[in-house]
Amino acid sequence: MPLTDLGLTPGVWAVFVGLGGILALDGVSVPQVMISRPFISGTIGGAMFGSPGAGMLVGALLELLTMRHPPFGAAKYPDTGPAGLVAGGSFAATGGESIEALIAALLMGWVIGWMGAYTGYARRKVNEHLMSPVARLAASGRLLERRHRLAIGLDTARGCLLVGAMLVPSVLLGAFVSTMPMPPAATTIGAGTVVTAFAASVGAGARTTSPDARAWAMVLLGALIVLASVWGRP
Repeated sequence: MPLTDLGLTPGVWAVFVGLGGILALDGVSVPQVMISRPFISGTIGGAMFGSPGAGMLVGALLELLTMRHPPFGAAKYPDTGPAGLVAGGSFAATGGESIEALIAALLMGWVIGWMGAYTGYARRKVNEHLMSPVARLAASGRLLERRHRLAIGLDTARGCLLVGAMLVPSVLLGAFVSTMPMPPAATTIGAGTVVTAFAASVGAGARTTSPDARAWAMVLLGALIVLASVWGRP
């Protein structure tokens, strides 16, 4: 299926790339207004293909999936801005109706999120090198400003490259699985796996952020939320 038939034109791809840089930067530097949360970035991605609701669904599910990885300090955690943008866009590009495309979008969002986590970790190491000549930086405010601007530029470029490289494969994967004749058993197993993964993530996230939370109750809540989200989808 041609990409243009899915709405992925060169202009749309270029806008996605620019948004990827902005969302990656929001998560670590500026403006930090929470647009990098997958609920928002997924909605933006879906809106780019004319279906913000489909993108919002993927973003909301990615929020649940990443609950067990709170962004504390220097810990490795998924880069949810670019991940939500691409996942929401790829699901919306298929029409936002296929459960197989939904599972594929969530899988790609998870993969992209962890790609962002490790490239972000590498970026931190580069930042340490940029800021290592402490005496020189303390003596020159202009040099410090240049290094700061360079660090911001590198993280923007990281987000742009991540989205630019993964958008086309994600859209094609969603389109491919949404048109494949899938046996009911395979669809059921895939949906069951998604529900189990999200339920476990909600339970683990609750225990991470609130040790007093009852894990079994949060697991049940996660399962109910995901079942309610995907129930009745073709």
